[in-house]
Amino acid sequence: DVFVRLWVYRCDFFRNRLNCLDVSVVSSDLFSLGLVSVVGDLPSFTVLRVCRLFRLIRCMHVLALSRELHLMLTGFISAMKAMFWASIMLLSMLTLWSILAVELLHPINARLAAQGAYQDC
Repeated sequence: DVFVRLWVYRCDFFRNRLNCLDVSVVSSDLFSLGLVSVVGDLPSFTVLRVCRLFRLIRCMHVLALSRELHLMLTGFISAMKAMFWASIMLLSMLTLWSILAVELLHPINARLAAQGAYQDC
């Protein structure tokens, strides 16, 4: 895929940052495969495998070309942002109410324990 695009676009190929990212990922992957075949067992190249996921950015770019898909993607991204902030708000409210409950209920619970209300527990 990368080599075909390099052949078609020639010098204009390197003006796009995503193309440069693709070339770096593919060349580093080919280099690591060659190194493994020559040297043998090497430590894990998980960072390079994660970099391969960056090639999925190109798929998102293609999906944005269609108006309907672009609207769906922006709606999905907006919904994910709203869900993120809602979870932050829920976490902060749960933390606030739990601190408040400990401060208000612990003295009452300590008094009941001192009176022997929990002897049979």
